[in-house]
Amino acid sequence: MKTKSFLMLMTLGGALLFTTSCKDDVEDPPPPPPPGPGESTTELKVAKFTSAPDMDGTIDDMWANAQKLVGTTSVPTLDPRDTYLNSDGEGTEEDLGLFYPYSGEENDFTLRAGYKDDRIYFLMEWVDGDDSKDRQSWYFDEDDHLWKGEHKYANEVNDKFYEDKFAFLFPIGEVNNFSSSTCYATCHQASSIATPKDKHTRHYLKEDGQLVDMWHWKRVRGTYMGQIDDQQMTYVAPPYDSGSNGRTGDEGGAGYANNSQTLFNGSVDVSVPLYVVPNGTDYYWISVDDFGGSAVLVESVDEMGVLTLLGGATIDPNGDTGYAQGSGNKRIPSVTTHAFTGGRADIEITAVYTGSGWICEFTRLLDTGDVDDVVFDITEELDFGLAIFDNAAIAHGIKPGLKMTYVQ
Repeated sequence: MKTKSFLMLMTLGGALLFTTSCKDDVEDPPPPPPPGPGESTTELKVAKFTSAPDMDGTIDDMWANAQKLVGTTSVPTLDPRDTYLNSDGEGTEEDLGLFYPYSGEENDFTLRAGYKDDRIYFLMEWVDGDDSKDRQSWYFDEDDHLWKGEHKYANEVNDKFYEDKFAFLFPIGEVNNFSSSTCYATCHQASSIATPKDKHTRHYLKEDGQLVDMWHWKRVRGTYMGQIDDQQMTYVAPPYDSGSNGRTGDEGGAGYANNSQTLFNGSVDVSVPLYVVPNGTDYYWISVDDFGGSAVLVESVDEMGVLTLLGGATIDPNGDTGYAQGSGNKRIPSVTTHAFTGGRADIEITAVYTGSGWICEFTRLLDTGDVDDVVFDITEELDFGLAIFDNAAIAHGIKPGLKMTYVQ
């Protein structure tokens, strides 16, 4: 009996020893991976980079370490007012709001940012079905024998002839109601229309000494050197009406000019293009590099709209569907482009259209030293807002109430 009990104890002990030995041989599970940077719908957390990203429109690996701000911009509906949408008088805001027919349009976006040494870097992506660059192109009206520009403000859904754009607003110091209202804090509806074709909504500040830094990228007009137009919103003294306007560029030169001039056609003064690329098709801007080369100066026009170019060549648009409104592939660009200069040239950008949306990488000094530029202080939070203009002059989708913070 004792022998049997002893054997049972030995067997049980061996089993326990075997069990313990197997447990010791099992490796501990690996620790969970560190949490990613995550995402937010209200806060842009600016990462601290160890090296600067390449500003080439290709998303470098380092961007994976930056938190994403995700959201959707939406175009608001504005009440109609009794003013013209376009200078030709077609369509009035008595029946159409200024943002018609864009009202309710939305664009999903993702924004990331990082800083390295004395610079801040941004990566903005947004969904957009078209690369919009047909900005108010010149066409020929055979009924009137006049050169005209496509509408700036769309009267209908199929009347959109503009460029893709985006804008950022950053307060410089204290700006009344900015943290709660963002862009709406600078946007005011006129109590009266000063001249019949004025727009009834303007941007300005009502407190003397306050200032907002505005970054305004324009797909056509910012293409030449890859620049964002550095602008500002300033104080305007009362009384206020549709002529009140506090939006202006920073010190320096714009990177574009109207490709237009006024010439006498033998009967009256008429508007015509300044430069044209003879036999050019599907082109949407003329750069300063083209002057005297592929782009030729228009010297005169006759009553039938025939253009005579420097050197004597002519362009007769009569009967040529290439110059037809809305569809002609020979329509002439509305702008010439060159470099932004001075304080308007502070922000560099590379913008790439992917076929389904935009990838934009842009950068600026944390502190430019200019009083009209926001200072990105990595120890301070900063309110901001953004807007996306999808083939629109002023009808923009808005995302207010955003905030920047920094990883230290």
